[in-house]
Amino acid sequence: MKIGTFHIGSSFVDLLTSGVLNRVLISDLNLWAAPVALLSALRYLLAPLSIWAGYRSDTRPIFGMHRLPYIWAGRLPMLLSLPLLPVITVMLAADPNSILAWTLAVFSFMIYGVGTLISGSTYMALVRDTAPPERRGQALSIVQIFLIVSFPIAGVVYGLMMPVYDPGTFWVITLTGMGIAAFCFFFSLLGEERPGQSIVADTPTEHVPFPQLLREMWADRRTRLFFVFMALGAASAFAQDAVLEPFGGQVFDLPAGDTTLFNAYWGAGVVLSLLTTVFITRHRQAHEQTGTTIIGLVLTALPLALLGFVSLTKAEILLIPTLFLFGVGFGIYTIGAVSLLMAMTSDSRAGAYLGLWTIAQLLFRGIGIFLGGVIRDVAYIITQSYTIAYASVFFLEAIGLFACIILILKVDVPSFARSVGNVRTPAANLAAAVD
Repeated sequence: MKIGTFHIGSSFVDLLTSGVLNRVLISDLNLWAAPVALLSALRYLLAPLSIWAGYRSDTRPIFGMHRLPYIWAGRLPMLLSLPLLPVITVMLAADPNSILAWTLAVFSFMIYGVGTLISGSTYMALVRDTAPPERRGQALSIVQIFLIVSFPIAGVVYGLMMPVYDPGTFWVITLTGMGIAAFCFFFSLLGEERPGQSIVADTPTEHVPFPQLLREMWADRRTRLFFVFMALGAASAFAQDAVLEPFGGQVFDLPAGDTTLFNAYWGAGVVLSLLTTVFITRHRQAHEQTGTTIIGLVLTALPLALLGFVSLTKAEILLIPTLFLFGVGFGIYTIGAVSLLMAMTSDSRAGAYLGLWTIAQLLFRGIGIFLGGVIRDVAYIITQSYTIAYASVFFLEAIGLFACIILILKVDVPSFARSVGNVRTPAANLAAAVD
């Protein structure tokens, strides 16, 4: 739980870049969604860095440590890039076509993205390394819950601090987010790895050249299919990421404070379903969670389709319940997918495999975010209707998630788990923590 507080900091800085800033630029400053979505997607489009960072942390310790130097090498630039966000909004408010403003925006998001990718897979590897083999699924689940629970909390905090966009207030919430994140990063990582401590001694890393390692991993059909499953799921589940809050502003005329709370509504559903799911599945092993994943996919896709209907009919009364239901499905899907991800990871190549799955999630999450903005803009140009534009995004997301069900049924996760010795890894669960 201590190391999981790392993700409290992650949620506070991520919401600034993926939620608050997008709302301000698209809805309050009335910029096109596609370039704003591309900014949000930039960090994810650099995702191949994550597998390189994971491989380096497996094979090239720095100051006698495998993980912490790489994590801090990513998190510090992330924090230092954030003060540019309020500057960018002021410059774009004065001139939406300012080359300098867009250059600063690209620079800020590139630095933020590189930092995220260098530290993301190495942090996951640290969590896995520091947990006993029989508790790794549980450990990853607890850490994931910290991330998901923190997003609605951050949304409430930012919504209360800035109910209506104001440049001065945006400065305040940016500095507040930076401070909270810096404290959480330091507290969570303190003492988790010491120089000379061999955290991977029980499963020595194979020193295979990086290109050869990639070829060996990709040669397995199960790895390829699981990669496609993770990629399509990430693109489909997050295509609304850059347009959800602008959707509330442009379809229902809601102020910034109200749309920031969207994260709290769907986050509450996530928390409820996460806790319920881990209790129900607490005796299942990680490779036995395909059924849980399919249920989660269905229950995530249906609310997205309903959200498209809400947009078309402007049925505001259904908006909050639909967001809550989306969170419920997403929580179930998360538990299932995280468990399968752990089963599809080799002990001796944990950093590399987790880097590969990070690519699948982040790269295609970024592609999904960008496509969400493009679909919204193209649909609006064709129809001149915000309701149809946003509904198009939600309906296509639902179709993509239904397609993921076919893919996961083709992946033989149990056989992969047996081949790498992961069949004894428990399913991700919280209930075991108090057994």
